[in-house]
Amino acid sequence: MVKLQFDRNKQYKITLPKALVEAKGWEKGDRINVSLDSKGDLVLSLKSRKRGGNR
Repeated sequence: MVKLQFDRNKQYKITLPKALVEAKGWEKGDRINVSLDSKGDLVLSLKSRKRGGNR
């Protein structure tokens, strides 16, 4: 479970669990697309790799 947070810049944020990020093979600097499915649930998908990445 993640906690929705609100920062000083008036932005909502969530922190993803390390195990989930590692299971997806994501790395710091990767661009993640955030969208909604037909039920209104959030969908996270890799948009692009960071430049100079290992993959």
